[in-house]
Amino acid sequence: MDNARSGSSACCVYLWCSYRDHNRSYYRMPRYYNPYRGRNYTRFSIGFSLGSLFYSQRYWINDPGYYRLPPAYGPYRWVRYYDDALLVNTYTGQVVDVIYDFFW
Repeated sequence: MDNARSGSSACCVYLWCSYRDHNRSYYRMPRYYNPYRGRNYTRFSIGFSLGSLFYSQRYWINDPGYYRLPPAYGPYRWVRYYDDALLVNTYTGQVVDVIYDFFW
């Protein structure tokens, strides 16, 4: 059961595609450093529970509006995971939304 969004389906929901097409440099991020050394990229999906280092403040997307993502309230935070944007419940570590390949 993978309800996470990629590319065009996420664009339809959050309306960031055309903005990203015209502001490509905003989505070009520095190299991602996995907080757990020696672990490679895993494609997380909605419902997965992350280790707390994955959603520590270092990985928060502090201004989701800058990327045309909806705001995150309460215990929820948008976090960067490699080139993906994950909406995570910071109390439980549960992934509640995913946009794959959001960043370049």
